[in-house]
Amino acid sequence: MSELFLTWFLVFVRAGAMLAVFPIFESAAMPIRLRIALAGFLAMLSMPGVSLPNDLVIGNLVGVIGIVGQEVFYGLLLGFVVRLILFSVGLAGHYIGTELGLQLSSLIAPGETTPAATPSVILQMMTVMLMFSLDIHFELLAGFQQSYQALPIGGGNLSNSLFDYVTMLCARTFIVAVRIAAPVIAVGIVVNLLMMVLARAIPTMNVFVESFSVRILVGVFLFGFTLSLAAREITGYLKQLPNDFVVVARLLGSGV
Repeated sequence: MSELFLTWFLVFVRAGAMLAVFPIFESAAMPIRLRIALAGFLAMLSMPGVSLPNDLVIGNLVGVIGIVGQEVFYGLLLGFVVRLILFSVGLAGHYIGTELGLQLSSLIAPGETTPAATPSVILQMMTVMLMFSLDIHFELLAGFQQSYQALPIGGGNLSNSLFDYVTMLCARTFIVAVRIAAPVIAVGIVVNLLMMVLARAIPTMNVFVESFSVRILVGVFLFGFTLSLAAREITGYLKQLPNDFVVVARLLGSGV
């Protein structure tokens, strides 16, 4: 096994693992052969400047398998950092769907195999369009190539700093989801309070049944009007992704 091929293969493993959870590329609609081809092409682009560990013996199969396992883990973790944006908007859509009473109204998002709440599908599609329109995917691919400067093949260790940073990213996922869904949730609370007052004023009226149509009507209009605010929030999150990507690679590489 030549050193050049082994270098390409290890870069290919990290790239393939990252694309396995990367938005759009991980979807069921993306053919596996195309994903493999993209990972191989990305490995060819990232190979210049990448070197093997000095203590790696090419003929040592056990050592190579250990490094392959490391590269799979690193690729999955880097892809998970990017994947968090879809978790965030999906959670926001779930909050909105619950507030509007649309839990039973579900669609299958493009590339997915399981149904999701209608607001979640809309927000996920908008997130993907924003990612490509802002060229965030190019910055992330450039960050993947730069990750080998901070996290070379065979290097890296887990650390408390990495755990704290990843925990912060997960917490930010929930915060962004609440900020996206906050207008609809707030209006839902106001509508419920008004319906409670109406129930006191007109005891004979079935407020519980009537409130569903009012909540859906008001919530859907508000959701449409606040999509621009949601897009602004998602854009801010997307612009932070390349930095998060590089920081996680550096923390893995430093092991401190």
